[in-house]
Amino acid sequence: MSVDATAPLRVLVVDRDPHVRADVISLLQTSDELEVIAETAQAGDAVDLAERLRPDIVLLDADAARTGHAAPLSRASRVFVLASPGDTGVETALRGGASGHLVPGVFTVRDLIRGVRDASRLSLGLSARESEVMDLIATGRSNGEIARQLFLSEKTVKNHVNRIYAKLGVSSRATAIGAWRGMMSLLPAKE
Repeated sequence: MSVDATAPLRVLVVDRDPHVRADVISLLQTSDELEVIAETAQAGDAVDLAERLRPDIVLLDADAARTGHAAPLSRASRVFVLASPGDTGVETALRGGASGHLVPGVFTVRDLIRGVRDASRLSLGLSARESEVMDLIATGRSNGEIARQLFLSEKTVKNHVNRIYAKLGVSSRATAIGAWRGMMSLLPAKE
């Protein structure tokens, strides 16, 4: 996958209920930031699809989460559980490596993208300000543009960028954007 800031995040939708799956896909298709690359009703098929297609995000129903499918899927993708509040599958999935929880019929595209960014921020160890700078980097803005938008000096922005690169273990904007967008497989494993 391209790490270009304009490339959409690739999504795999896994839900046994065909109506829920269709509603989620319909919602995601309203955004230029997301692309549904596959869907399945079977959790076992999801693992095979994820290994072959390498989605950035997997939306996984609570039944699949309860049966332990979040753990293998979360090794290469951000996994979000689609479940009602208080569903036991959510806790199981979060312990297995899922990034978050979304309520079908209630969440928006913005909620999903914010969840991906929050999960990236937490796992990458960025401060709130560094995350704000990284959001702007991911939209293709230069240091000067970021400085003007955040009312900072260009030197301060450059310092933030250098700290971001150090925390991510990267040396280029493209690789930083890839990490920020949830493509952790691009980064060397941290010991």
